[in-house]
Amino acid sequence: MNALIEVFVQPGKLFSTLPERRAPWVAPLLANTILLLISTAVTVNVLGMDLIMRQRLASSNMSPEQMQLAMERAASPVTTYITYAAVAIGTPLSMLTIAGILFAFGMMTARAPKFGSMLAMVTLAFFPYFVVTVLMTALVMLAAPDKSALDINNILATNVAAFVNRSETSKGIYALYNSLDLLSFFEIGFLSWGFSRLTKAGFSAGLGAVSVMWILYVMVKMALSLFQ
Repeated sequence: MNALIEVFVQPGKLFSTLPERRAPWVAPLLANTILLLISTAVTVNVLGMDLIMRQRLASSNMSPEQMQLAMERAASPVTTYITYAAVAIGTPLSMLTIAGILFAFGMMTARAPKFGSMLAMVTLAFFPYFVVTVLMTALVMLAAPDKSALDINNILATNVAAFVNRSETSKGIYALYNSLDLLSFFEIGFLSWGFSRLTKAGFSAGLGAVSVMWILYVMVKMALSLFQ
């Protein structure tokens, strides 16, 4: 649990000592999941599933009948429970996936880490990011006089997509713009630093590994957006 505080005050030392710690990934993984569940709960209760689903379907290729059915399902409590379940399951899975990719890169370094240490680094590196984004998102939603004017995809407006017209932009390009996010770039840098401290491979090696992973993520995201 102390690691959640150390990541703010002495992250370099924390990342370097992860191999000597026992199961250091447990607390940050739980904390990250709880934070995203809280963020989801605030979003659902402040904006409502109706508005959330309406914005998600606005750029879809669904027929009017399919959209109407989706909106009716959005009003069901089951949809809300599924949303929470997706966050509770998806958060650990995403952390495991990122850790797995970086672990593969870490095996190529002089100080190949254990998977548990890499998972701990990833979850700890994401903890400050989630704390900041969850707090900022909650403040923006609660302070907004007109909730319906908020864009569920760009509530913080820290990415390029927040400043372009979605209806006039192709889906693939919009997905790319959505990925060009200021806070995400800070997270890329923090992950790169954590990788370098854990593997003793140097910041450039960490940045290279994280950048390759991010580029692959953006490419998949752009490809999937074409089928929405």
